[in-house]
Amino acid sequence: MISLKINKQLIDNFSHDGFLILENFIFAKYLEKIRNRFEPLFKGKFETGIEPDEWNWKFGKDPKDVTRQICNAWKSDRLVFEIVSNKIIGECCSKLMNWKGAKLIQDNLLWKPPGGKSLGFHQDAAYDDWIIPQTMATCWMPLDDVSKNTGTLEYVRGSHKWGLQPPKGKFHSPDDYKKELKNFAKKINKKIEIVYVEVPAGGVAFHHGRTWHGSGINETLSHRRAIVSHCVPHDAKFHPTNIGGTAKIYKKYKKNDSNELDEKYFPLLWKES
Repeated sequence: MISLKINKQLIDNFSHDGFLILENFIFAKYLEKIRNRFEPLFKGKFETGIEPDEWNWKFGKDPKDVTRQICNAWKSDRLVFEIVSNKIIGECCSKLMNWKGAKLIQDNLLWKPPGGKSLGFHQDAAYDDWIIPQTMATCWMPLDDVSKNTGTLEYVRGSHKWGLQPPKGKFHSPDDYKKELKNFAKKINKKIEIVYVEVPAGGVAFHHGRTWHGSGINETLSHRRAIVSHCVPHDAKFHPTNIGGTAKIYKKYKKNDSNELDEKYFPLLWKES
């Protein structure tokens, strides 16, 4: 289903840039099967009968020109689970981040239709302040050919070394999707160098949890769909006191007598033997 061998050169590239972009990852024969899962899921047809943790766009209710998102569809669909929990993703994230193993903290299904609006620049790790250590690695897998014109993912080279800023501003369809990035870069006197993820369907982009990224408007007549795995170290724990932000959604999985990330809700993808 997925194939990639991480070597020292790829690790060095990731360490320098804060991201790694490759053209081949998901086998082509699976792409249409995965794309066909999107419409039923966004219509509320869940194979397992379990609703995802976040479901931010619904047919017939929400604007057609915004980016659609579901979080933790792995609980709702078996094929999604096979992909986002693949051990190769866990191994790649672990080696790129110098971890001993990785758990899945969250998945995303992202669907940017023709004319689909932007997503504001942000850092993924800024949203997991309910986890110790507050870190993350993301595996972004486009299911359609992506380019600047389709509103692909945009990275700021080297920005994983700039420090971490708490979430600010509007995330979905902001007036200026680079506003928070520009403000932060100006504050710390950094130059912004944008790199666009331009790969065929089935490619992949990994990024550090502190790497600034966002995406512009889909200016084409094509749909831009992607499936995403967000990983944390295998030994990460719940923060004992922080209950803000997305913790309001995910604290329900915390045991009363433990800060453990239970594998029933945060699957272990890979661990060094």
